[in-house]
Amino acid sequence: MDKDFSMNSDYRIESDEQFVENLPPGPLSLEVIFHRYGIERNHADNVARNALELFDLLNSIHGLDSEMRTFVEVAALVHDTGVTKDLENHHKAGRNILRLHPPAELPEKLWPVIAWTTFLHKKKIKKEKLEELERKSFGKMPEDLQDLTLKVASLIRLADALDYSRMGSRIGKVKFGKMNILFEIEGLGAAIDAERMNQKADLWHLLYATKLEFR
Repeated sequence: MDKDFSMNSDYRIESDEQFVENLPPGPLSLEVIFHRYGIERNHADNVARNALELFDLLNSIHGLDSEMRTFVEVAALVHDTGVTKDLENHHKAGRNILRLHPPAELPEKLWPVIAWTTFLHKKKIKKEKLEELERKSFGKMPEDLQDLTLKVASLIRLADALDYSRMGSRIGKVKFGKMNILFEIEGLGAAIDAERMNQKADLWHLLYATKLEFR
């Protein structure tokens, strides 16, 4: 196991964030993670679909390499890993699980990133929240991995919000302005999910000057 991912390294779980796991630390395949942690597969698949569509539509702005597209998909698939362990704090539980058991399909370098994107998908994010992250083990990651984590998390937050109603909402027409993009959301739950997406665009708006609006 990479020394950077060791429980004795700078990426160890903070003392107030311990999670008891009866498996020895080590990567697990996605299928094993799905089964062991009872991930809602239909929601996970929808969020992954949404994340890939957003990745493609916003590519000229987020600037992530095309090879990161698969990583975004995996991050979307496992974002709710902690739900059956601790529904209220599933973002924390999921992060701690994935620190112990990252997806085997990912390279070791990205193991800490998948854990932190999971942590960042749930709560409101303001500038103060990002400053607080710097005081956690997140701040000990290389700057390029911190940057990658935030960019991917901004997409996962929007993708998750698009399936908030669990009613199959989809992206319809997209209107590109000079410094803003308007998304029309379609489907029976469109009003619910568009409102949720506007809320979950907070991290995106901290990272990029281009404003996103969902109707």
